[in-house]
Amino acid sequence: MIDEHYKNFKVRDYMNEESLKSYLSTNIIDCSLGTNPFIEDSMIKKYILECSCEINKYPSLEYELLKEELLKFWKEYLYNDINKNNIAFGAGTMGILRNISEFLIQEGTKVLGIAPQFPRFISEVELKKGIYEYYNLEKKNNYKFIATDFMKKINNSYSLISIENPNNPTGQIIDVSDIEKIVRKAKQYNIIVIVDEAYGDYMQLNNSAIKLVGKYDNIMVLRSASKFYGLPNHRIGYMFADSELIKIYNEIAIPFPFSDLSASIFIKVLKNHDKLEYTKLKTVEINQALYKTLKKENYISTNVETPIFTIKTDKYDNLTNKLMKEGIIAENCSYFINLDNTYARIRITKDYEKLIKILSKIL
Repeated sequence: MIDEHYKNFKVRDYMNEESLKSYLSTNIIDCSLGTNPFIEDSMIKKYILECSCEINKYPSLEYELLKEELLKFWKEYLYNDINKNNIAFGAGTMGILRNISEFLIQEGTKVLGIAPQFPRFISEVELKKGIYEYYNLEKKNNYKFIATDFMKKINNSYSLISIENPNNPTGQIIDVSDIEKIVRKAKQYNIIVIVDEAYGDYMQLNNSAIKLVGKYDNIMVLRSASKFYGLPNHRIGYMFADSELIKIYNEIAIPFPFSDLSASIFIKVLKNHDKLEYTKLKTVEINQALYKTLKKENYISTNVETPIFTIKTDKYDNLTNKLMKEGIIAENCSYFINLDNTYARIRITKDYEKLIKILSKIL
């Protein structure tokens, strides 16, 4: 029969689609899931039309071409002999995390993370009967990540460390020099470090931990085409890691996690990356306008380069519900460890002037 652990298992998730249905309308401002609102649909449609994929074949060739394009894209930042054997794919970063958990987490495995951080990975740890422990981002420090404090928690009881850069839900960016210090200390205890850079394309390229792969064999860096590149429907995730880790990963991962067409589109997007640079400028511009308007006590430590940030107030029992009533869909932060209903995660939007007006009114 089914193990009681799985019968009683509940996924940690911050998106409750049922509760949103009654609020959906043409006037709603969607500030929820981490998509890029500034991507021009016409550009992606053009790439789709240009693709010449054969639908009756498996996408292995396009996967190899995508690996080649990723190596070209990251060439300036890659360590020594990094090659195709250092790259693997998954159905988004979430798919990669699930695959990783299959061989790195078992009953009793201790994982060190951050609170708050992406709750679905915590669910993966709990699903495998692992033990998730965390470094608390402290309210007294406005939830700022302090690398030296995090490193004090690293010891030989852990098998895995999970870090997001930028952090979800705060949007703050960790300097890659601090990531390297963490990886170096973890190496002393044979701990593998996962660096989830799902929102990493909003950072400067030279701040990616991909530059540490090859220099250290205990790091796995995850990236996504969903957030910055505007391809969430295509479920493209990729990872750079030591070739031995990639070899094990490929043995247990389900093959062909995304289509030939999706791989082809992402190749074209990478080739034309410069055409998306305007979205970074727009993100900074909007964030600067937001932070200039909001009171500092109403948002927690973040970064202007990142499209997500977390707001807070004690005025309402449930801030997300209040935002919905005002016409804004946001993410309920009660699903994040160390936060509650008085916090909400916001993703910036084209309608930022209306967003600013509403936030100024209710906070």
